Amino acid sequence: MSAAPVWEAVVRLAASDVLSLNDRRHWSQAAPRRRAIRQVAAQTAVVGRAPRLRRARLAVEIAFPDRRRRDPHNFMATVKPIVDGLVDAGVLPDDDAAHLLGPDLRRATDITTRRLGQAVYEFRLALYDKGDQP
Repeated sequence: MSAAPVWEAVVRLAASDVLSLNDRRHWSQAAPRRRAIRQVAAQTAVVGRAPRLRRARLAVEIAFPDRRRRDPHNFMATVKPIVDGLVDAGVLPDDDAAHLLGPDLRRATDITTRRLGQAVYEFRLALYDKGDQP
């Protein structure tokens, strides 16, 4: 594992746009949000000049808008479209096990500040180049 990430970025989303595995929405209600998250992640990668990698490990630190107890892995429903957006931007050839290790989800120790009066979640991405390592 590399000592430092080769690329870091933050994807900020309004609390109303964040998806959780605990959501009980119909797929047709969640699909537009997944699409929007995917586009934001792809744009973040392009604007942030993310490198093109053959194989990588992704660590995601999630900063919540409050200190309530949460299970970060429930937010995989949001992280999956972020990963898909990175693939769309050409950061990785695919998000299968041959090209991506993780994502490893962790909770941030700090909380986010409100923006425009809305609660915000931050998904802090750290991408580590794994080269051709198995």
